Amino acid sequence: MRKRATQYFEELEKEDLTEEFKCVNALQKTPWQINKRVLSVLRQAWDSGQEWGGLPPRDDLPLPPYPFNVEPSELNDEQLKEFKLFRKRRGEVHQHNNRTMSLRILIERTLQMAEEYADREEFYYVWQLDFRGRKYPMESFMSPQTGDAGKALLHFAFGVPIKNDQDAQWLAIHGANVYGNDKVSMEERELFAYMNTEMVKAIAADPFSNTEWLEADKPWQFLAWCYEWADYSEVRERGMGEEFITTLPCHADGTCNGLQHLSAILRDEEGGKSVNLLPSEIPMDIYADVAMAAMNRIRQDSQDSGNILAHRALQYGIDRKMTKRSVMIVPYSGTRFACRDYVVEAIEERTKKTGNDYWGEDKYKAANYISNNIWEAINDKIASARTVMDYIRSIGDLYAQNQQVMQWKTPTGFLVWQSYSDMYKRRIKTAINGSVVKLNYMGQVDNSVSRSKTLSGSSPNFIHSMDAAALTMTVNRCVDEGITDFAMVHDSYGTHSTNMPALSLFLREAFVSLYEDNDVLGQLYEHAVTMLPNEDIPKPPTKGKLNIRDVLTSEYFFS
Repeated sequence: MRKRATQYFEELEKEDLTEEFKCVNALQKTPWQINKRVLSVLRQAWDSGQEWGGLPPRDDLPLPPYPFNVEPSELNDEQLKEFKLFRKRRGEVHQHNNRTMSLRILIERTLQMAEEYADREEFYYVWQLDFRGRKYPMESFMSPQTGDAGKALLHFAFGVPIKNDQDAQWLAIHGANVYGNDKVSMEERELFAYMNTEMVKAIAADPFSNTEWLEADKPWQFLAWCYEWADYSEVRERGMGEEFITTLPCHADGTCNGLQHLSAILRDEEGGKSVNLLPSEIPMDIYADVAMAAMNRIRQDSQDSGNILAHRALQYGIDRKMTKRSVMIVPYSGTRFACRDYVVEAIEERTKKTGNDYWGEDKYKAANYISNNIWEAINDKIASARTVMDYIRSIGDLYAQNQQVMQWKTPTGFLVWQSYSDMYKRRIKTAINGSVVKLNYMGQVDNSVSRSKTLSGSSPNFIHSMDAAALTMTVNRCVDEGITDFAMVHDSYGTHSTNMPALSLFLREAFVSLYEDNDVLGQLYEHAVTMLPNEDIPKPPTKGKLNIRDVLTSEYFFS
């Protein structure tokens, strides 16, 4: 494996990586500060032991006590039934405690880091590229790419003046977005901020007494916005020509960005419309579309067969929250089994929120039935995306059959090597503290190529490399136009409110250029022909009629 990595770096040195270096250096030059007001609230909330704003519990849930005074082997039939329920409850508590442990560590470490850097006037992140060209800050706990609380603790070290309401437009929109009011028009989002200004001021003055911020989809980022909007509103209301200096990062998010790339690659008009590649008066919502399609399938099943489970599922209802994660993973080789697991999680979340355990012991049976219908609805909605994914997998299969690392170049000149090796297991027997311990060690077979991992990784890695290229092109255009501060995630681009209109234009132009100037499947094909000269390489699938330039006028492409 080390030898292959060395070969990869030697090949990278031959490539022109000017564009990638320019992008990652721009990200590294962005100076940050700690948002001390958010930090103060987060520290108090965490120390209180209450689950404020989605914080995990500070302590493990207590395990239910053993309910009998005799050994399990001595229980009668009635007691055995109760014992099974006890074991189930105990197992669920164990699972909950194991799940929340890593979250507790995350919050503790995030708070420690924030408090360590709280008094620094500016600090910076080191960024790196993974093998697909995706950009990541080399920090796991508090960064522009961590969770809600981690992001809320950060703002730009240097501000940009808001001179008028137009400069504040994206600051207003950002508030609606992080609150969860992001499925309405941009005008309605902007109006949301102005209509709720008094509530926002109350929250900023005392977030522990005025807890409306806890109802937001991203409560900690919404709290950070409340502080910023309250400050801006005070300056605006004084009306003396005073400029407000904003430091809060505002973001525009893609609509299921993986599907956006897949629809653009094959010029799929129907798929492109569902993920906002085409202009529309209101934002399209593929998650809601899939939910409705799944409900229609279940309704038909109920009518045709009288299926009681279908009837109960109709009464229970499928919403966009239940389909969102399943739709999002499709471009990244998500499976029907993962879809089922996400449905289980959605049912558990709804039960916790409403207190109504609608399914009871039938939860897994219901999740299996509902997920099957969601999966079929997804397939109906994104048939062309499957075509692209299947083609990429077919190319990956040829590389694997020839025991060659699958590779391609992105439109920014970055060379991708998808290097997955076969694994072997070695059993090790050793002594620790006087006891014999047997451990399994997983090692990589040198110079091998894992067919299964190549197939499962080919499509998601290809799409990841395309969204990485789009981000590179966007950042570099911004730098050329004088924008210097960035809060970038792979499918969520951010900067100061004042600069968001320009960023929004540049990211659309970059996406159009990515696919108008490059036939990425054709380039994948040509590269494979070069690397696998003795193979009969399949030609790329036929494209549809989507006009990629429509993205330029699609207000909700990234919003």
